[in-house]
This record gives sequence, C-alpha cells and structure tokens, in this order.
Amino acid sequence: MDIVDSQVHLGPGGAAEMLAAMNALGIKSVLVDELWLGQGTPGDPAYRVGEGALRTTSPTAELAAWTYPGRFSYLVRVDPNDPELRSVVRMTRDAKFARALRIAPGMTRAELTAFAAGDYDGVFAAASECGLPIFVTIPGNTHLLARYLDKYRDIKLIICHCGMPPGETLWPIMARMEGLPDSMDYWSKVAAEPVADAFEKVLRAADRPNVALKWAHAPGSFKAAGYPNEATRPFLRRALNAFGAERMMWASDISANQTGESWAELLFAIRDNPDLSEREREYILGRTARNWLKWD
Repeated sequence: MDIVDSQVHLGPGGAAEMLAAMNALGIKSVLVDELWLGQGTPGDPAYRVGEGALRTTSPTAELAAWTYPGRFSYLVRVDPNDPELRSVVRMTRDAKFARALRIAPGMTRAELTAFAAGDYDGVFAAASECGLPIFVTIPGNTHLLARYLDKYRDIKLIICHCGMPPGETLWPIMARMEGLPDSMDYWSKVAAEPVADAFEKVLRAADRPNVALKWAHAPGSFKAAGYPNEATRPFLRRALNAFGAERMMWASDISANQTGESWAELLFAIRDNPDLSEREREYILGRTARNWLKWD
C-alpha cells in the first residue's frame, strides 16, 4: 500500500533517522511541517518581518526532499501579516517539493477574532491565485471557515486534527500562550464541550466539496488513548459517511503526539481497523493526500 503521512515535524536534522523508521513501517512518503521551537529567536531559521510577522523556512525538509526523492515533501506556514505574503506564496508554488500552505488561527482568541473578521483574506486570495491547498488548524471553531469558503470557492482546504476542540494536553498550553487572566477558564470550557456535539459541528463542513479532513490526534480528540484506539472507530465511520474516503487523509503528527502511541501504533490503528474496507484504507492512508497535494 502507498502510505503517506500527511503531517510530521522535522528539524533540525533527523531525516536519515526518520527515513529508517519510514522504511521499517512501510511508509512511502511524509509531508513535513518544519517547526523549530524558537519561533523567530536566534538559532531558529524562521525570522520576523514587518511589524513582527513570522516568516518560516524549511531548510531541513528541503534538504531531505532533494536527498531522498519521493520520500519527503513539505508545507509552508504563512503569516497573514507578512508584508510580502503574495511573494512567499508564489515562491511556495514554484518550489519543487512544497505542496501546500498552513495557517493556525485557532490557537489564541486574538487570532480567532482576526480570522472571523476576514484578516486572512490575503492568504486565501494568494493561495487561490497560485492553486495551493491550505491546511487550517482551528480547533473547535470550524464554523468560522464558512466566510472564506463562500468567498474562495476554488480553494482546497484541509481541516487539521479532526477539527476538534483542544484536548486535555493542548488546552493548558494554549491558555498559557495567551497569558490573559481568564485564559484557563475560557479554554477549559471550550475543551469541555461534549465530544459528539463538537464533532457534529466539524461534520457540517463536509457539505463543501472542496474541504477535506485530516485524521490526526484522534486518540486525544475522542478520549481513546491506547492502541488500537477502538473508541475512535465510530467517529471515523461518521467522518467517512460525511466526507467520503476521497476527502480524508491520515497523519500521525508523531513528534507532537499527546497520547503516547508509537508511530507504528498510530498507523496500524488505521491499517488494521476491521471496520474499514480496503478501498477506504487506501484513500485515507495515501491516495487522498496524493490527489489533494498533486503529489505523484
């Protein structure tokens, strides 16, 4: 089976070790979101531009893609406040191994407010112009996508991490990122929404044919930690019924996994899921990513 992991983090270095693990697991290719932890500080290849916008680079992922053809590609995180946003997106379009953009407006209330107000129009307009799909991290707030989907109907958009509210590990981190007096209270209430209710809101996005769902962090989202994550299976079936296998792609996000499973366990929880047909496995584990990312 042609298996594609549609999100891993890489950097600095580590491509050879990752490739060895991929070979052991039968993973053909990975899409890298190169994320160093400095976020623009000295020693991090990302840097600040304009009035503080973060412009990322992907040196490790680019080198991996050139060194091991076909095994690595990458996405580019973009900041809507980058004064050269259109140029950055065009460079992403023209780069040999870049496949998509990524935005994460759902990590703070300030960014959610900006997203709801239309401050990301520039990102969507540039992506539309360049024919690039956009991965969007917007936990628990997928309804805010409607404004952009109505305006940019040709955009291919992939909802990251099942679209679900932040899990037990993530929401305290988000609250600390905000640093506001009521942050802990706010994010704890968001995370406490009943799982079934929160997922029903995500599934409404399936009405848009240009929206796909990235099946990542499902064990944390659906309180199903521990291989084979059986409690995720009813939710996966609901997602398949709504989106169809052709609009679902698997990702391990292994370096940021919050529930302790190994890379192999996250993969085989899908591959050995008895509720899936062979065709569904084929699309979720690789073909959807190939099609949506134009990755032969």
